[in-house]
Amino acid sequence: MRKFILITTILLSTANLWAQKNDTLSLKNAKNMADSLKVGFWKPRNTQFGINFSQAAFNNWQGGGINNWSIGALFNNHAEYYKNKGAFISDIQFQLGTINNKGQRRAKSIDRLFLEAKYSHKISPKINWFAGINFLSQFANGVVYENDGLPTERKRTISSFLAPGYLAEGVGIEYKPVPYFVLQLGGATLRQTFVTSDKVFTDFTEYNKKDDAYGVKKGKKVLFETGFQLVAAFDKDIAKNVNLKCRYQAFLAYTPKREAPDKNSIDHNINLIATAKVNKYLNVNFTLLGIYDRDQIDKFQISQGFAAGLLFTL
Repeated sequence: MRKFILITTILLSTANLWAQKNDTLSLKNAKNMADSLKVGFWKPRNTQFGINFSQAAFNNWQGGGINNWSIGALFNNHAEYYKNKGAFISDIQFQLGTINNKGQRRAKSIDRLFLEAKYSHKISPKINWFAGINFLSQFANGVVYENDGLPTERKRTISSFLAPGYLAEGVGIEYKPVPYFVLQLGGATLRQTFVTSDKVFTDFTEYNKKDDAYGVKKGKKVLFETGFQLVAAFDKDIAKNVNLKCRYQAFLAYTPKREAPDKNSIDHNINLIATAKVNKYLNVNFTLLGIYDRDQIDKFQISQGFAAGLLFTL
């Protein structure tokens, strides 16, 4: 009995000391964090570069098929800097890919250029005010062919770099309940839509039988709009070696209906990237892009792709 009491006493004393040690460590970590915020610090940067490749070949294959190959590249960089109650966050996403089917023209499989910079300041533990800017465009020309396969076919360039290009600047309130999710409400947002190529303007309007290209009128290069912007962003490892990035952006222009009844619909932009690492360098990824913008076409546009390749984390 005495031994039991002695052992119990020792265990309770050890547990008490461990708890005190943990409390001391927690206080120490909190103090270190507070000191770091006073000085300012960068979180570990997340930079990724990837190359994806796929290929298929057939010879006397009775099941049918077309020889093809595709190649794509991606670059992502995410950086965060914290000081006191303020935070600066930047995000860069580049994606470009091409596919080549034997006997057919080479075509783009994906093409996206996205840049964002934001400063936020804490109002409460989960609420911040923010000021940010983002830019969206593409790298290569987007082309379509009319009367495909006939001698009279015509190649039209309906998009290119900065045709269109979207630049948005806004201030507002954001809700960030957890580190991997944020909801932004930008009631004072300015957006500029660029169409800097005369050829794109001509080909786009003729091909789509419209008077403007991406909302930009003839003789202009830029469309200026003010409106409300909502952004919801999610970035988290949802399983071991599996990361999901999802960003939804909506924009509603304040244009009065009596002046432009067709400009009051909400523009939607969805970007989803799921990446699964097989090992240190090999990965598979799934990409989904969705757009609804009546200045382009009165239909929901979807682009999706699945690829495997090399991924380097710097």
